[in-house]
Amino acid sequence: MRQGFTEIGALFRSLRMATGLPSAAVAAYRSLPGLAEAYEQVVAPFLTDTLTDPHERDRAGRSLRAMSVKFGLAMLAYARLTGRRPQLDVAVLAGAVTRLYDDIIDSDVGPSADARLAELLGNRPFTAGTEAELLLGRLVYEIERRLGHTPDESTFMALISLHEYQVLSRRQREADIPVDVLEKITIGKGRAANLILCGIVNPGLESAERELAMDLGEALQSLDDYMDVEFDRAHGVTTLATLGMITLPEIAERLRAVKPRLVACYGVRSAGPYCGMLFFLLLESWVGRRLPVVGRLARRPARRSAVLAFLSRGADALPPAAPEAGQ
Repeated sequence: MRQGFTEIGALFRSLRMATGLPSAAVAAYRSLPGLAEAYEQVVAPFLTDTLTDPHERDRAGRSLRAMSVKFGLAMLAYARLTGRRPQLDVAVLAGAVTRLYDDIIDSDVGPSADARLAELLGNRPFTAGTEAELLLGRLVYEIERRLGHTPDESTFMALISLHEYQVLSRRQREADIPVDVLEKITIGKGRAANLILCGIVNPGLESAERELAMDLGEALQSLDDYMDVEFDRAHGVTTLATLGMITLPEIAERLRAVKPRLVACYGVRSAGPYCGMLFFLLLESWVGRRLPVVGRLARRPARRSAVLAFLSRGADALPPAAPEAGQ
């Protein structure tokens, strides 16, 4: 009970971030149909051409469609913050890549798959070992083709680092994983992942922008872990949140500290809606954790509508895979 009051208090202390929420909501509402259409035009054909099993294709399609919308909204919000031209096609591709890559890594298929993905993300010759890997490679190459350039140095290095942290994150299934390793995973994954997404939208980030993107990514990774506590506990995954070492009030405080830095980099007018989006993510995470019935009610219509998909927790795109022989 006391923890619940503490979390509600943290939400109230963060209400000043919500002043930009109405304009953020309007922008998101206007973007959702376009993102859904971009997914059907850009991502869906790759699934049809690559995945031969109709059941796996249907499962992957539902998951990637929802994640494309979620990540697309975040990337379009960042584009508006930085004054860059929004690219709906790249945004939905990035969301699909993120979901699919996470699922391939989480399936723990062994070191040869890890090496193949390292080649893909390291911009080296890549030969897929499975249909899922082939799909991932095609989506990654399509992002590069539509951007018209290879990632800059900071984004390229972040891709390599992210893969290392993702492989390391399998240790979270160990019951006795050291806290310092958990901290390394949480910090590394969050900072690298957000730097990559921001670098796709705004190549050539200034030093202050890179640090801001990475600090924000660390906070958002903690927020994701907070929301997934019950799910992770049920699946034997240890995070700083499942250990009670990360709390919503701490995350809210870190997000509030980001606001003046956003204002300093991009101005009050641009920072307002972006902070409104951050407050929505904070509120959504609290609702998903403390009022899970709301998420369950949203899940059924979300299966039918990408416009509602961002309200529910994303499902896995791939079924669990058996480890490689000899592992």
